[in-house]
Order: sequence, then C-alpha cells, then structure tokens
Amino acid sequence: MKIKALPALGLLTINDDNETIGITTSLTLKNGSNKKSGYGLVTVLHTHRRPKYPIAIIFVLTAKLFEAFAANGIRTILALYLRDDLFFSESFSTVLLHIFNFFGQFCPIFGAILADSYIGNVRTINRLYFVYALGWTLLVFTSLPYVGVSLVFLVSMALLLIAIGNGSTRACVTSLGAIQFQLPDQAKQLADYFSWYYFIYYIGIFLSKIIPPMIRANTRCYNKTECYPAVFGTLGTSFFMAWLTFTIGKLFYKEEKIAEENILVKFYGCVKHALSKKWNRASNDKKPAHWLHYAIGRYDEAFVNDVTKIFKLVKLYIPLPIYFALLAQQDSSWTFQAAFMNTTIVEGITIQPDQAKAMGPIFLFMLIPLWQYVVQPLLRWLFKLELQPLQSLTVGGVFSALSFISAGILQRYIYTRPYRSVNVLWQIPQFIFIMLGELLLSIPGLQFAFTQAPVSMKSVVTAAWFLNNAFGNLIVVLITELNIFPSQYDEFFFYAILMIVSIIFYTYLAYVYVLDEQVAAADSVANDSNHNSLELISSEKPNPRNGVRVSQESDRNDDTPSTSNITIV
Repeated sequence: MKIKALPALGLLTINDDNETIGITTSLTLKNGSNKKSGYGLVTVLHTHRRPKYPIAIIFVLTAKLFEAFAANGIRTILALYLRDDLFFSESFSTVLLHIFNFFGQFCPIFGAILADSYIGNVRTINRLYFVYALGWTLLVFTSLPYVGVSLVFLVSMALLLIAIGNGSTRACVTSLGAIQFQLPDQAKQLADYFSWYYFIYYIGIFLSKIIPPMIRANTRCYNKTECYPAVFGTLGTSFFMAWLTFTIGKLFYKEEKIAEENILVKFYGCVKHALSKKWNRASNDKKPAHWLHYAIGRYDEAFVNDVTKIFKLVKLYIPLPIYFALLAQQDSSWTFQAAFMNTTIVEGITIQPDQAKAMGPIFLFMLIPLWQYVVQPLLRWLFKLELQPLQSLTVGGVFSALSFISAGILQRYIYTRPYRSVNVLWQIPQFIFIMLGELLLSIPGLQFAFTQAPVSMKSVVTAAWFLNNAFGNLIVVLITELNIFPSQYDEFFFYAILMIVSIIFYTYLAYVYVLDEQVAAADSVANDSNHNSLELISSEKPNPRNGVRVSQESDRNDDTPSTSNITIV
C-alpha cells in the first residue's frame, strides 16, 4: 500500500492494489453548511474490505460427500450383486460394471459443455439430478421380488441413468465451488478449496467401500441372507441428501456468467476444419508446418498453436488407457478374487469380499505423506535425485504392472489350495503396488498435463484425462468378451505384460516430446537473438572511417547463448 500525503489544504490519496479509494473530507459548521477543505477536517476513509469466505462452499462440499458415497457405493457392491443376487455370469457382471464406469467417465464432457455454454452449473446439476434420481429408483426395483420386467433391461437402464447423472455433474460440482471465490483476493482460499474437495471425495470413496457391504451382510429381507434393497435404499437416501443439500445451497450460490463460447466446442471445430481443408487441398498447395495450421484464417493463429500444443500432449496419453484398465479392476476381478479367499482378518474380525478393496484408499492416504515428506527428501539428500513428472509416470507404470503380477501369482496359489483357505491379507502387495502407481502416475500425470497445457486449454486436458479412464474400462470389456484366457491368473499376467509394453511405448513418446520441446526452445531463443541483433543493427550509424556499420552489444543477457559481440554488415 502506497500513501501519498499532500499539504493540509489538499486531498489525501491512497492507492491499494492498484485501485484508488475514495476519500470524503468535510467539516460541518454550526450553520449547517459543509466546509470542504482546511484544518480540523473530519476525514472518512473508504477502505477495501476483504471478501468473506463463501458460505456456499459448505453446501457444495457436503453435497459432494453424500453424492460420492452413493456413486462409489454402487461400484463397490455391483459386481457381487450382479453375480450372486441376479445370478449373472462373472464375465457378464464384469462387462456391465465396466460399461457403467465408461459412461461415468465419458459424460463429464457433455455436462461441462452444457454448463459452460448454455444454462450454467446450478441448472445443469439440478436438471441432471432428476435423471440421477430416476436411476436410483429403478435400481431399487431391481432388488425387489420379480416385477414382471426383464432384469437385464431394468438393471442396464438404471445403471445408465446413474452413470449419466453422476458423470455429467462431476465437473459441474467442482466448477460451482470454484466460482464462489473472488479472485485474486481469495486465491489461497480457492487452492484450499480444491484440497478440501478431493479430501472429501476420497473420504466418500473410503466410506463407500466399508458401509454398503456391511449393511448387505448384516440385514435380511425377502428370505435372502443378504439384503440388497437395504443397500440401495441407503445409497439412494445418501444421493437424495446430496440433492437436498445442493438445493438449500441455492440460497447462497453466486450468479453465473455463461461463456460466449465453449472451449471444447471451439477445439472440436478447429480440428474438424483443419482436417477438412487438409483432405480437400489441391496437390500443388503449400503444405504448412503442421496439419492443424490449415485452420488458420477461420481461427486465429494463437488459438491454433494452442490446439497444436494440446495434440502433442495428447500423444503422451495414448498408452495410458491400459493403466486405467488395471486400476478399474479393483471393483471387478480383484473383488471376485477376494470372494474365493478367507476374509477373517484376525479372530473375531471378518470383512466382506468387497470391503477388501478399502485397502486401496487406506494405503493411498499413507503413501502420499510418506512419499512427499520422507522418500522425496531422502532421494534429494542421498542421491541428488529429483524425479521429474515424465520419469514418475514411467515408474508408476512399472508399479502398476507389478500389481497384476502379484495378483496373478496369488490367483495361481488360490487355485492350488482348498476353497477360502488363503487369507485376504495376501492381497496387500497388489494394493500397495497399484496405489504406488496411482501416486506416481495418475497424480503427476494430470499435474504435468495442466502445467504444459496453454491457459485456454485446461478444460480440454481434463476432458482428455476423463476419456483415458473411460477407454480403459472399454479395454476391460473387450478383453473379457473375447474370453481368450483359460484361467484368471493368465488374464492377470496378460494385463501385466500389456502394461509393461505400454509403459515402454510411453517412455519413447516422452523422449520424443522432451526432444521436440528442447528443439522448439532452442529455435525460440535463436529467433529472439536474431530479432534483437536486427534491432541493434538498425539502430547503429555507419562508421565514418571505413563506411562499415558496426553493431556492438553493450548489455548482453548472460542467460542467452552468446554469438558474437560485434556484427559487421
């Protein structure tokens, strides 16, 4: 804050954060008139107040906790519900679960477009929650005694509606909370919000892996030893609590401004136009440096360059669906594996097979601070080693492959032992390995993409990341449907090999990406150097002694490569 004091008869001006704040200076005389200047004046200073923390965030985070518990709760118990209660085959149950996951990861793109360009986050969430609610209602019907409708059709429709509701509102809820903050005054609070958001989200995931299986195992209904209507009723109630909390929050949400254009739609239009011009160009037309440059004209050059940058980043994503295919099987093949194991942890403590995957978030909560505050400092201290993001992704891929090697070895051992004689704690190594993959691949991968992406393309990067997850689930569906492996452990080993091959391919792509970036940086420095040299030359006068113009650098930046201090033209 800068304060400039003027003479006593002048005015006082205060500049705070580049804003001039108004001052009222006056003196009320006995006759009622105001004296505008002079000594003994009353000065009222209108200062800038920091905005209060938005109350709306409480409703956003509370609603997210309820909704995350409901959405992930259905993923927790779905595989066993389809197999054990509806008597679908194990392969069909796996396929249905991963198709459900696919739509949940694919739909955020459409929700984001609808919210950003048409009706805003609040209306998008509210309208899609009606679809969400219908899905929960149908799902409860599937768990009741036979109602005269094909269960395959009813379950499929219910899961589709839940996936659309959950997926389409996911990005909108995050964005709704973010826009409640006033920037730049609340930049720190915004960063804290994202930390709290993901903490709340993972708390919901953790609870969803513990409570629904416990309810199912400890309640009886319709002459069944396991009561799925009670589970779905609990999860549906949690969703409706999320909806109620969100609705009350409408009293506090800020008014939204709808963007004039959606970046995802513009991105698609740019790519489509460039491809159209490339395919229809004449053979004698000059070929641009990159095929996307065909879009320059209809789209400005800066935007096209940003799209080109994104395409270079997206190349790094090509092998990543394999990783997400491995990660997604915690809810399917690993749950089925746990169902063949002894789930008694210690005497008197027995868990359900679908509760075993709660080890995942537990280990992740432990590994994050261990890695951040112990392992990384030790690597820097002992080996002077700082793991870069692309290197971290490679290591994370190796750990993910090891998780399925462990699962394959365990599955083979289970086949050689009596039924449910192998303790479920033997799954610990594979969960540790897959969570190390999550820590070293998923988190740094998204962070790297965000830091490398142009400012205008952050939403495109998020969409691409969701699509990776969606296509990973499709890979599981495809391999399951092909049914080419005689045993489950063969399939586990196949996924491990597939992960190793994809991570080798990723390493190559990362090497090419870094090389291209170094070349681009060198070209940029060279162009800047040439530009500066030309400016220096043009500003010099001819040497009167020999008619040769001499340009000498007087203030060279030591950070730029040195060519010659004297240029003779």
